[in-house]
Amino acid sequence: MATVPELSSEMTAFHSDENELFFEVDRPQKMKGCFQDLDLGCPDESIQLQISQQHFNKSFRQVVSLIVAVEKLWGMPVSCPWTFQDEDLKTFFSFIFEEEPILCDSWEDEQLVCDFPIRQLHCRLRDEQQKCLVLSDPHELKALHLNGENINQQVVFSMSFVHGDTSSNKIPVALGLKGKNLYLSCVMKDGRPTLQLESVDPKQYPKKKMEKRFVFNKIEVKSKVEFESAQFPNWYISTSQAEHKPVFLGSNSGQDIVDFTLESVSS
Repeated sequence: MATVPELSSEMTAFHSDENELFFEVDRPQKMKGCFQDLDLGCPDESIQLQISQQHFNKSFRQVVSLIVAVEKLWGMPVSCPWTFQDEDLKTFFSFIFEEEPILCDSWEDEQLVCDFPIRQLHCRLRDEQQKCLVLSDPHELKALHLNGENINQQVVFSMSFVHGDTSSNKIPVALGLKGKNLYLSCVMKDGRPTLQLESVDPKQYPKKKMEKRFVFNKIEVKSKVEFESAQFPNWYISTSQAEHKPVFLGSNSGQDIVDFTLESVSS
């Protein structure tokens, strides 16, 4: 094997024992090239660069040492078939840097969704019999026919588009009453899924990631919409065939009304 010429003082300043990890001479070769200093006048006196397949614990100092050495070698005149190019630096990257996965909790992390803007739509809902929804007491909605001046009694919903399981025909929304700190929510009472109006803190709601009991899957069926509970799949916001009955959570058995007409109103 050819001898290595004595390093100049400038090269010695960047030399350390750690650099030997990058210039092993007795390990399997992947790439080899010679860089000859023509000033030495001897073609046998050259520097041989060998890349080892073995991985080492890399340090920033080693990386800097390698880059300095490559720059020095690149600037030396060469008289061999293999010419060192910029692209050859890529060969070193897999030996210096290790790729590591970045782990996160995605949508489960509240911080990832708290900055999302909340899109809202103000609207009124009527069932397919044209019954309107009104607030009959502080925590109960009822469906009844209105006309004339009574039409203003129907509630206006603030429909918020929130985080949830979105599909081609289901859009997750939350339904709050405009001007009131009340949201429709679904809970289990007496062993049955139940619809209720729940008071909330106006400083905390609405928010992009609503608790699941507040979330409904808005489903469009032709010109009508349905609202399926995300907490209780296959249970829907429903009205009775009879007049002046409370709005409730039904199982879409065919006897109750689950289809509504949505009318947008200006904010």
